[in-house]
Amino acid sequence: MRTTDLILMLSLAAMPAAAQQPFPAPTAAPSNATVQTTQTALHQSAVKFVEASDTRQRLEQNLDRLLDDGKQSLIKRDPLLNPKFADEWEKRMRQEVNLDEFVDATARVYEKYYTSEELDQLTEAQLARKQGRPSSLPPQLAEKVKTNSAPVQSDINTETSLIGSRLSIAVGQEIEKDHPAWVKPVKQRTTTTHKS
Repeated sequence: MRTTDLILMLSLAAMPAAAQQPFPAPTAAPSNATVQTTQTALHQSAVKFVEASDTRQRLEQNLDRLLDDGKQSLIKRDPLLNPKFADEWEKRMRQEVNLDEFVDATARVYEKYYTSEELDQLTEAQLARKQGRPSSLPPQLAEKVKTNSAPVQSDINTETSLIGSRLSIAVGQEIEKDHPAWVKPVKQRTTTTHKS
């Protein structure tokens, strides 16, 4: 007898027995308060993990390099850009960057991939490593971390890039509004000045 025939036969045999069972009472949908509490706990677990992973410290350490890379990218994209614009962009970006936004975005990514319990286990393992204590993850969670590593990093890069791009555009628009002459290419301003 083929396996599919056996499964079908067992299913059909179970139907009369199931029909004789009382119909289960409908289960109530979780309340909004329960859902909110669960989401809050998940977010708190994700934030704790991100903090244990020193995400904020790494962002702080790399901020100068990231802003300099952004400035160089502006200049490379438009070699005729007034250098004052690029300098002002870097200065204002440094003032406007809110590391909390980046940390929160990173935590939200982890929330998509892990449960609160898993994040708590990851946090404990991370803290143990930092303190030089031995730590290990349950095999299933270790495999999940391995499987999710690339998509998690990709999502973090996407989310943090979106934050950085929005801020960069806003800062550029502010500078353009405050210093419209800086937006004209240097070559064009030089040519205009010589014609006077």
